[in-house]
Amino acid sequence: MTFFDQRPPWFAGLARLIERVWAHHGPCGNLHVSSAFDIDSGEWRFVAAPVFQEVLGGEDDGKTVWTGFVFHVEKLLRAMVMESISAGSVCNECSPTPALVIRGRYRGQRVCLKVLLEPVPGSPVVEINDTLLHEIRRE
Repeated sequence: MTFFDQRPPWFAGLARLIERVWAHHGPCGNLHVSSAFDIDSGEWRFVAAPVFQEVLGGEDDGKTVWTGFVFHVEKLLRAMVMESISAGSVCNECSPTPALVIRGRYRGQRVCLKVLLEPVPGSPVVEINDTLLHEIRRE
């Protein structure tokens, strides 16, 4: 597979849509969204995932955590022409975390969206969950 990562002009619209259908189950202000174009298949590959947070204060001070979520697929599918939906567990050959994979078309473009059910392994802490001031800050 050959990839390049220049974002298409409609990337911001799809990213906003993903953010709207993502419901955090706790204090969190961000999510990971990335894209790359697979030249060989002619398909845009998107990845959406929760982000790591570091807890500040309280009994979990210094721990790295992430906030659970619900991804409302039905709302996303109203904006896409869906071809397939699948879910998979951790697999050394295809996915480092459990994922939901949606293939279809968005604004006429072939898209594969992989929604990781855990943060991208090895990714950095993105937010500070300040339990003392009850706020989320970007790292």
